[in-house]
Amino acid sequence: MRHFIALLFCACLAAPVHAEIFVGIAGPLSGQNAAYGNELRVGAAAAIAAVNASGGINGETLSLVEGDDGCDAKRAVEVAKSFVSKDVRLVVGHFCSSASLAAAPTYMNAGILMLNPSVTSPELTSKNLWNVFRVTGRDDAQADVAAMRIKSEGKDADVYVVTDDLAETAPLVKRFLSNLPNAKLAKVKAGNATLPEEAGLIVASAYYLALQPADAATVVKDLRKLNASAHVYGSDLLQSESFGSKAGVDAEGTLVSFLQDQLSVARANDAAKLSTTDGATLGAYAAVETFVAAAKARSVNDGRAMAAWLSGGNEVPTIIGSLRFNASGDLQKQPYAWYQWKDGTLVPETP
Repeated sequence: MRHFIALLFCACLAAPVHAEIFVGIAGPLSGQNAAYGNELRVGAAAAIAAVNASGGINGETLSLVEGDDGCDAKRAVEVAKSFVSKDVRLVVGHFCSSASLAAAPTYMNAGILMLNPSVTSPELTSKNLWNVFRVTGRDDAQADVAAMRIKSEGKDADVYVVTDDLAETAPLVKRFLSNLPNAKLAKVKAGNATLPEEAGLIVASAYYLALQPADAATVVKDLRKLNASAHVYGSDLLQSESFGSKAGVDAEGTLVSFLQDQLSVARANDAAKLSTTDGATLGAYAAVETFVAAAKARSVNDGRAMAAWLSGGNEVPTIIGSLRFNASGDLQKQPYAWYQWKDGTLVPETP
């Protein structure tokens, strides 16, 4: 009998122990916005299946845990507490901005990484939370993209930034001026965007409009009346149909930054297996891949070490290309592409 117990004990010691690593998705998984939550589910589940098929993380498999926050901040905190109790090591989400901001501190205090594929609000990565990383573009970084383009094209000699000083557009102005500090400001009143009488506006080398769509349309029309011929650049606020319809023919050629179509850069074989590639689906897949790379480089149980590895700029191959993060948790290369208004329609810019 003792011999049998000893053999059984030895067999147990020799058998490999396969623990589960829990990955949480959090968003509106039911109700009228459930399609958005499903984007997280489809992307994360597919990535988890692919990782497990290739051996998991050091032999440990990944398992999906779902949290339905309904895009509500209070429910998001409850989901976060539930994830902590279940020893979730990665959260993909939350889908909505307010929910993400509410839940993020709970994850940080528990040492859990949060990789977000959907929230573009600057606030998400502006709160010095070491555990938060954004696997999509940051709204105000569009101004960086525009300023760098204007500079690369040699049009930065006499640039004008036209702004309404609203809270939504102020971050764009700040980021633009941090790249081109010599750019001049022309302020207009929101809802009554009358251009100031400045001679330099007519002969400017480029215009950057940090304005709401209707006001931007008024400004563009006024610039063309003044025979100002320089290129007009703007953020995705100018992708609105209200800008195109109100500006009419004067919108022609206006350049607008917009989030890159992730499917256009995705690994075709993996993307083809997904039931949807809409919205945050591919970003959710990439979030899981990013976590796996960090866990293999450091330790799946050491959130701070994984976060330090990611914020150190290490390259991570993902379904949407190689990603690198900066110290704030944002992508080093912002995924914005250029579109232009042409014949009353916003279309991808042609080379």
